[in-house]
Amino acid sequence: MSGVAPVVARACRGLLDAEAVSSRRLAAGSRSVVYRVRLADGHRVVVKVYAATARRNALTEARVSTAAADFVAVPPVLAVGLVPSLGSTALITRDLGTVTLEQAVAEGRFPYRYALRRAVALLKGFHRIPAWSLPVPPRPFADHVASLARRCGSSTLLHIEPALECIASRISVRRPVWCHGDVHFGNIVISADGADHLVDFPHIWHGPPEFDLAQTLTMTNALAPDDLHAIKRHYGTPVDTGLVAALVVFHTLRCWVHSTPHPRDQQLWAARFRALAARHPELFRNPTRLTAGRTIR
Repeated sequence: MSGVAPVVARACRGLLDAEAVSSRRLAAGSRSVVYRVRLADGHRVVVKVYAATARRNALTEARVSTAAADFVAVPPVLAVGLVPSLGSTALITRDLGTVTLEQAVAEGRFPYRYALRRAVALLKGFHRIPAWSLPVPPRPFADHVASLARRCGSSTLLHIEPALECIASRISVRRPVWCHGDVHFGNIVISADGADHLVDFPHIWHGPPEFDLAQTLTMTNALAPDDLHAIKRHYGTPVDTGLVAALVVFHTLRCWVHSTPHPRDQQLWAARFRALAARHPELFRNPTRLTAGRTIR
């Protein structure tokens, strides 16, 4: 069992009836860890393990993946359930390879704008999932705001109070869809046949499509007017651009607050936040103080 995380070994043996011979950690969050695993029969799988304390677990993610499969390409689910003796849950999917859309852009295989179009195509498909098909309880947008306030303090949120007021006034009139909540180039895996597959579903939320579109714009740094125009064109159905702009402000602050403590990451998101204040001063309180370099944290 050398080189295999114990939780991975138990998950593969208990859920797949297979032996894992190697595992490599791909990502780790506060409530889940993802591994790439090679099995004794030579097959490769991806194992995502959720902590027992996770608000949403592998069972929920498997249901989301199954519902999404009718509308977008996703990695096939091979097994899901409790990890024997640990109380954790695990989702095991087929390993489609190591190439993400992010990597393809970085290597120059795809132009940035073409990659953005591919991401929007996946969002458009995901937003077609019927409202009744997923066992995820409703969550008001105020919960997202409260969660952010717990991380950064209510005084920080005052800086984007106009943006939050804009969101509150517009969000209720939009038809809600199932939002993925984290579509960026790194969450799109390109299989050997060239197809895009959407992964990672713990952030799903029933809200306006602009929530997802703004989040994708934020994470891919597609904030130029031409980028928004391209997204609207490829998405097809009408988009509230004012709501998108306000949500980009919200997502940017959230990314800043959740960024790693590394100074480079902090400086990157701080710079983007201040650039937004310069571009959309109407969505900020005292925007000139931000653009002058004053910290808000």
